[in-house]
Amino acid sequence: MLERRQRAAAEFMAWADHHAHDVLRQEALQVQMESPVLDSDQRSALAQQQVYARRRSHQRQLHDSAIAQLRHR
Repeated sequence: MLERRQRAAAEFMAWADHHAHDVLRQEALQVQMESPVLDSDQRSALAQQQVYARRRSHQRQLHDSAIAQLRHR
């Protein structure tokens, strides 16, 4: 039973990483397209900062969710 839970947790984490990567790519593209007319260096730096902030927030949410699931078992 424990082995099955560990395998399920590993599969979930792999899916979450892959999903987060896809979301970040989409968000980065969206930020770059929606940014006001700036030179490419400014737009790129702004996009990177916004994507990094979203990534960290998403990682914290995934971590908190995983911990909550483990505590309820």
